[in-house]
Amino acid sequence: MNIKLRDVLISLIILVSLLPAWYFNRYLQRIIQPRRSFGRFLLYLLSGFAMAFGYTFIIVWIISRLFPLPKQ
Repeated sequence: MNIKLRDVLISLIILVSLLPAWYFNRYLQRIIQPRRSFGRFLLYLLSGFAMAFGYTFIIVWIISRLFPLPKQ
């Protein structure tokens, strides 16, 4: 596979994966309502960090499975 095509496909996967993350963030804001109190804000912040860590792990794992590194 051409290197430029692979780079474009990886970028496209990352851009498409942003949409579910954005909707999940909106869902968290609606459920937790972080503006009501400081405790809710901390819960929202913690859940946002957990979501960012988990989602990044999943996306990197998917990309590494679809496009493995070449063996040297």
